Amino acid sequence: MSIGYDEMAAGKGVLRTHWRSLIGTMASLPQGVMAERAARARALFAEADEFLSIYGHDEQRPSWSFDLLPLIIPEQEWASIEAGLTQRARLLDLILRDLYGPQRLIADGTVPPGLVFNNPEFLRPARHLLPEDRPHLHVYAADLVRLADGRWRVFADRTQTPGGIGYALRNRSIMARTFPEAFRAAPVRRLRPFIDLWKATLQGLGQGDADPRIVLLTPGPYNHAYFEHVHLAREMGITLVQGSDLTVRSDGVYLKTLDGLLPVHVIYRRVDGGYCDPLELKADSALGVAGLLGALRAGHAAMVNLPGTALVETPAFAPFLPQLSRLLLDQELAMASVRTWWCGQAVGRAAFDAAPADFVLRPTFGTDPEPHTVADMSQRDRTALRAKVEADPEGWVALERVQHSTVPTLGPDGMEPRPLLLRVTLIRHGEHWAVLPGGAARTVDGDALHRGSLRHGGVAKDVWVLTAEDEYAFIPALARSGTAFTRPPGIVQSRSADDLFWLGRQVERIDIGARQLRAAINRLSAGTLGPRDMVELHQLARALHTAGWLSATDAAFPVDGRGFADAVLAAAAGSAMRHRVDATRQIAFGVRDRLSADMWRSLNHLNTAVLGNLESADGDMDRLLAGLDDLIRTLAAFSGLAAENMTRGAAWRFLDIGRRIERGIGIASAIEAVLTGTPAQSVVGLRLALELCDSVITYQTRYPAEPRAAPVIDLVVTDGANPRALIYQLDRIVEHIAVVTAEGATEHVAATAVRDAVGTFPIAGIEAEDDRVELEPVIDMLDKAAGGLMELSDLLTRTFFSHVAATADRAATRQKVAAR
Repeated sequence: MSIGYDEMAAGKGVLRTHWRSLIGTMASLPQGVMAERAARARALFAEADEFLSIYGHDEQRPSWSFDLLPLIIPEQEWASIEAGLTQRARLLDLILRDLYGPQRLIADGTVPPGLVFNNPEFLRPARHLLPEDRPHLHVYAADLVRLADGRWRVFADRTQTPGGIGYALRNRSIMARTFPEAFRAAPVRRLRPFIDLWKATLQGLGQGDADPRIVLLTPGPYNHAYFEHVHLAREMGITLVQGSDLTVRSDGVYLKTLDGLLPVHVIYRRVDGGYCDPLELKADSALGVAGLLGALRAGHAAMVNLPGTALVETPAFAPFLPQLSRLLLDQELAMASVRTWWCGQAVGRAAFDAAPADFVLRPTFGTDPEPHTVADMSQRDRTALRAKVEADPEGWVALERVQHSTVPTLGPDGMEPRPLLLRVTLIRHGEHWAVLPGGAARTVDGDALHRGSLRHGGVAKDVWVLTAEDEYAFIPALARSGTAFTRPPGIVQSRSADDLFWLGRQVERIDIGARQLRAAINRLSAGTLGPRDMVELHQLARALHTAGWLSATDAAFPVDGRGFADAVLAAAAGSAMRHRVDATRQIAFGVRDRLSADMWRSLNHLNTAVLGNLESADGDMDRLLAGLDDLIRTLAAFSGLAAENMTRGAAWRFLDIGRRIERGIGIASAIEAVLTGTPAQSVVGLRLALELCDSVITYQTRYPAEPRAAPVIDLVVTDGANPRALIYQLDRIVEHIAVVTAEGATEHVAATAVRDAVGTFPIAGIEAEDDRVELEPVIDMLDKAAGGLMELSDLLTRTFFSHVAATADRAATRQKVAAR
């Protein structure tokens, strides 16, 4: 195989002209600076690569990294790429219009019927979805390789849900932050104007509505490109939705929110076409919206791209594109594909049979099928593969085994050449196509060389398109409406409110458990246990069992024995903690678009550094205590960021309601656990109640004497000025519910009843005149409060999340929410 094209150097190691500025900038930096910058860039990339953490510790987790050296493309060369891909996008759209319309290309024999009707991506219900003069393709991407002769070729067409824009934005952001000097010395085209143009394009599809509602339909947090969906939704200011957030009524698409149903005008689709509508397409799909195709036919909503556009992604179309270009565009194909043969043609089978080692064989259909590199196969495997091809020739495509160009990457010993893949993305704007001036470049190895999907990872690179002039920047026109300005309510999907509610609960659940575990390990680490320590550990064991951190068996172990200590340490560093942190992470992914970057970083820190430190403590109590301290600080940071940065709308309220309900249940259950027992044990439990409610300093400031029942219970239960008191949580819950429900609604009545029962509790009656302490009424009140909060949680779920109307006041509740 010939020597591949070197992106940086021409013959005899001479730098290409467009690389000299960057290399000069690198040479001007002090020794070691580039290595330090590269390490920082990789760290930022790992932090930003948030979609990977959905895989947890799965072995299938994609392997991504970032390289500080960009791919540089001069202006004239980029103009050629733009022209070639623009033509190709127009051509593919015309092919789709015909194949989903009159199918003249099949009738005249230009396109073999098997490529269409045997293709699982040909969605028959999508035929005649739009008139033939309406475009099907609005977003297109191509994976490019450069051959040894310096020419770019299309390796794969991406017409389903092309990714790459978000990756390019992320790579540019990291590059600009860690290596800003490079941009000062090179005229690099900016990416932001493309995003503004894309937003304006989507708005223009909004059926003439002055302020169209645009949504990005995502499969959800388990999709490998979810981070990109979140990023694009934020960059363009559109709503990120999942299929369960939408509904179709009277051929219109609507967004389900706490404010009722809101019309949707434009859907930017990132769900595979076959999953869009379980009514007409895949019946088992939970990702789509029943009736969506009907709404598109009626013209009540626009979708980008239309379902079915993946039909032309198969490389089997490549041999037919030159003829189709001449037929449909009256032009020669400007940018060819890598040499490709469809084995369903006699000429294709003959080309493969003549030199099988020159090709990579892959199935004709399928999403990202496994490639078979014939040259690397044993004779036995070759014979078996040839038999498969002969049995079903239409099911196989042979692609030329190309030598990828190489681009420099920073390695331990300096710059190293690595094979390159480049993804370039285009959008349709009116009757024209615009190309993102850059792209998602990556270096890959192994099978990934023959698989364009970004899900396989690699080493990511920024892409610089140089320009000799001041570039034109699209500036969107100021939107004007004919009505007076009014502040609209914040839109919160019912699913998002549900996730935020449970995110608040999970965060507090971990915080409560961490405080109890810290208290227990503090005592266990002291060495010899005194009588007070023994009593406190018995009470903490009861509290930890009630909160679900210890089993009944573990809580019953002698507290001065090894079994109890091991159980507590395992709860802090083992599956109990991981399960709760994982649950928090999974919920947070569902509302990633609702969390600020700093809030997300705090949760990411919890999932990585904090959990890692706890799990690596290896039974060392001091390290576990340090890890629990860090965990509690991290959760406090998350809560503080939510309190300071989130607008006081429904999203913040449901997050805070969840926190307050869980904290209220935790406080009531913990105090009940430590006060239960003999009178002597209950006195010891008073100190523990102050510690668990983080109220020791306040108590000591108010009451210099030893803890007494009435003032302790008052401080941690009924003191409305103490943010760790039970009544404080109940007050906040009542305030929130008063805003999101109608007056007299069941939820408000239930919350008020719990609050009043606690707030009017006769604290003075705890201590009798004969120095007796009556704690049974306190324990009974706490037990009822915890039960009442659990019932309130169920009520809120039925009203706002599962949409089960429990009483006739639900309509009034909805109307009040909509009015806010």
